[in-house]
Formats: sequence, C-alpha cells, structure tokens
Amino acid sequence: MPEPRHRPFWGSGLFWKVSAIFLVVLLVFAGITLKIHIDTSRNYALEVAQRLNHDLAAHTVSEIRPFLNGEVAEEKIGTLMHSMMAVNPSIEVYVLDTAGRILKYVALEGAVKLDSVRMGPIRQFLSGPKDQVPIVGDDPRTPGEQKIFSAAPVEENGHVEGYVYIILASQEYAGAAATLFDSYFLRLGSRSILFALLLTLVGGLFAIYFITMDLGRIITGFRRFQSGDLGARIHLSGRGALGEVATTFNDMATTIERNIEELKGVDRLRKELIGNVSHDLRTPIAAIQGYAETLLMKEGHLSADEKKEHLTTIMQSAERLRRLVDDLFTLSKLEAGQTELELEPLSLGELVHDVVNKLRLLAKEKNVSINIIMAKDLPIVEVDVRQIDRVLQNLLHNAIKFCRPGDHITVELDGTRPDAVEVRISDTGIGIPEDELPHIFDRYFSGSRSLKGDGAGLGLAIVKRILQMHGSDVEVSSKPDAGSTFSFTLRSHIA
Repeated sequence: MPEPRHRPFWGSGLFWKVSAIFLVVLLVFAGITLKIHIDTSRNYALEVAQRLNHDLAAHTVSEIRPFLNGEVAEEKIGTLMHSMMAVNPSIEVYVLDTAGRILKYVALEGAVKLDSVRMGPIRQFLSGPKDQVPIVGDDPRTPGEQKIFSAAPVEENGHVEGYVYIILASQEYAGAAATLFDSYFLRLGSRSILFALLLTLVGGLFAIYFITMDLGRIITGFRRFQSGDLGARIHLSGRGALGEVATTFNDMATTIERNIEELKGVDRLRKELIGNVSHDLRTPIAAIQGYAETLLMKEGHLSADEKKEHLTTIMQSAERLRRLVDDLFTLSKLEAGQTELELEPLSLGELVHDVVNKLRLLAKEKNVSINIIMAKDLPIVEVDVRQIDRVLQNLLHNAIKFCRPGDHITVELDGTRPDAVEVRISDTGIGIPEDELPHIFDRYFSGSRSLKGDGAGLGLAIVKRILQMHGSDVEVSSKPDAGSTFSFTLRSHIA
C-alpha cells in the first residue's frame, strides 16, 4: 500500500489555525507590553522631575515670607513667582491656607478653575521620605487631573500659616511633553517594537511548522493503520510529548497486530478443529449407524454371537464418541477460563491406585503391565482431585495406547522434596519422534505415531492446561522404540 503523501505545511489547516491563534496572542501581548512600557516611561519621567524639584517649594518659602502678620504678602510673592516662572515656565505656583484654599497664584494663560486642592497628597508629600515618589495632587487649572508637585509649609511664630504648592508640569508643559513623547515612540520605539514583533512572529511560525509537521506524520500513521496497513509505524526523531504519542501508537499497533495474528491462528485452529472433529465424530457415528441398521435389517438372521459382536462394536463406538465430546467440552471450558479449581488436601498415592485399578483391565487386554513405585511418607498435596484424576487417566491411557504387547508402564511418586511430590509416568512403548516432541501438547496434534481414528489429539493439551492451573508444568522425554516419560510436580499442602 503506497504511503500517503504529506501535505506542505502551508496547506495544513492545523498550521493556519495554530498560526492565527499565535498571531492574535502575540498582538495582544505586544499591545500590553507597549502600554506597560509607555506607562512606566511616563511614571519614570514624572518621578525624576519630582525628585529633582522635591525641595523647590521649601526653597521658595526660605526666600520670601509669604505671610506677614497673618496676611498674604502679595507684592513680594508676585514678584518672586513671576521671576521663577520666567526661568521655568512649566511650573505653576499657588499659596494655600491650612485648609487647602487658594489664596494667591501665578500661572500663565488660563483661569484657575478650582478654589482649593485636597490636602491629603500634600500631607503625604511632607511626611513621607523623598524616595516615595511620584506623588500627584490636584491641578487647579484642570479639574479631575493629577499632576506632580512640590509643597512646603509656611510657618510663622511656630504655627503653620499656609503652604506653597507648586505644580511641576503645567498644561503647556504636559502638552509639549506628550507631543515629544509620542514623536519619540513613532520614530524609534515603533520601529524597534515592530522589528521584535516580526522576528518573534517568524520564529513562532517556524516552531509551529515543526510541531504541525510532526503532528502530520502522526495523523498519516493513524490513517494508514485505519485503512488496513497494520505494519504502519510513526517514526519521529524527537523525544518530547509528540515522541511519546508516536511511541505509544507504535506499541499499540504492535499489540493489535500481534492480537490479530493470534486471532488468525485461533481461526486456523478452529478450522483444523472442525476438520479433525468432523472426521473423528464421523467414524464412531458411522459405526454406530451401520451396525444398528444391520441389527434392524437382519434381526431374524443373526446368531446370538453376531448380535453380541455388533452390540459390542456399537458400545465401543459410543464410548469413543463420548470421550471425544467430553474432551472437547473440557478443553473449551479450560481455555475459556470457566473452570475453577476446588483445592483440597489429598494423599496422592491413593488417587494413583484408584486410577491404575480403573485402567488395569484395558492394559490387560493389550498385555501391558502397570507398576507403581511409591516413596514412604509422601507429603499431602493440595489439588483439585477431579482434575488431577483426569490428568492421570489421560497420561496412563495415552501410555497404554502406544505400548506394544509385553511392554510395561511405571508410575513413580517421588517424595524427595518436602514441599512437593514429583510424578513420573514411564512406558516402554514406541516412543515419540524427536521432531514431534515440541508439539505433542498442542491442541489437535496427532503426530505420525497416532492411531488413526483414535482421538483428536486433545488429551495432552488438557493435561498441560490443568497442570498450569495448579502452578505446575508437564515435561516429556522420549526415544523412538525405547518409550516415553511424562513428569510433573504438585505442591504439598504445607508449602
């Protein structure tokens, strides 16, 4: 399947969306930064002006006596004020009484619109340290506006008669300063900020491009996998968050691919099961049907021995059919996890004797002997009795099936270990070819030594699954024409 081509970054909708959001955020941030910078610069300029002129009002008071016997010395004050404003036209000088009312003032052009100013800022200016600036007060010429100022008390005979209140940035000065300030930023600041903005924008777009490029690879990998390319993987050089996404996807894809392969294997086994079971079921069913029809059709023409032979064949075929169905049902429950162990203490020697006694007749018919070797004082094991009975029967039945007349079987219980009992079932039968040993516990495996028509190869698969549920495993060793040995271990009740 051809790999989908990556679209160029300028054609990616994600790129443009992220870029638009980034641009909006950048513009907002630039606006906020510019506003803060302008306000900070203005406050700095005001702070510098107020610090430089902090003692201007105090010097003015020391040069003149604004009050003479409680009255305002207007002529003297007027002369000095005009002199000061001639030297520095940006200031406005006011003489206040103790309540803040304006008694005398000198200001260029324009009428004073306030009769008084608030005393709070003046008291703060006089009582605070010099570095506690800027402090702003009322501008008598512009109601509602606050300007920096200098103030000093006028004392006579130890009493405060009033205050000298000097506005340090008059209307004319403020207008000129604003014009110069704006001009400065238009000529210099705007170019610098615009350059920094463009540089940040270009860098941000490149960063967004690289991020969206990796996202594009991730999306392409997802789409390839979705379209059925189970081998699709995402390869990213980075190890960031997107790298973790790619790694997680690759691990998930590998797990899904493995699960699908397992499902395909299960499907193949299912097909094999249908073929094997249909063949194994057909044989005993055909025998039962054929001999039953013979009995019905020749009921009056068969001797007693012939009838007995036919009925015996029917019984044997029915028994084979029962065993096959029972094996299928047992294995399906074991593999589906529907079987729960009912553990209980057990003397394993007693169970082995019971199982061997059940199968002695079958072994005797084939001229096969069964011997039991049991150690003394075997530890008590904790097992599901019914399931371990099934294990022993399957292994012994399997041994009998592949023994020749005159062969013998040995069941050995080894109690050397105090925490477990080892069980070994050996026979001197035909053995198992070496290339088949790894597969004899697979479901439906019959192998070259299988007796045709005698089972679907489920017995050993059932043995392995039951022992795994008991925390054990079954091992096998064999040589052709020399026999086989199956062994497993069961934990003791105390262990």
